Amino acid sequence: MAKKNSSKPAMTKSDVIRSMPNASAGDIIKKAKSLGLELTANHVYAVRAIDKRRGRPARLGGGPPVSAPSKTPRGRSKTAFIRAFTRDTPAATVVAEAKRAGVKISKAYVYRVRALETPMAQSSKLGRRLGTPAASRPDPRSEQRLTSLALEIGLMRANLLLDRVRARLRK
Repeated sequence: MAKKNSSKPAMTKSDVIRSMPNASAGDIIKKAKSLGLELTANHVYAVRAIDKRRGRPARLGGGPPVSAPSKTPRGRSKTAFIRAFTRDTPAATVVAEAKRAGVKISKAYVYRVRALETPMAQSSKLGRRLGTPAASRPDPRSEQRLTSLALEIGLMRANLLLDRVRARLRK
């Protein structure tokens, strides 16, 4: 077997990309070409996206690292700040209060937080709004009670009673 060449290039492709954080993809490709490396614009964008997800700042160009969710001056999160207001408080009022408190939020953000605030309540309202009959959303305890009742009175009698209920529903 042939022995692999153990000499590494002075800079890797990713190093070239990270060394020029504010440069355009075309400028980075030209720089890499002068160093004998072959790059594509997609590779530049991919490396930058990976670094952004990892929270790494560019190595030689500086740039702020990706920060944790921002907190208000009092130490609360923006979401907690919004939820401190009642739901009937207008979004514009919430944004104005946030501005006075030194918190930067938009009306769209207020609406988004409020929409995600109660996911279970929203889904049950959705079922009613779409016309889903109440019988298709039974309470789990109701099924347990029906089963125990059927065992108590006997299966034959329970079937007879259910047939009567079905007949009433058909009318």
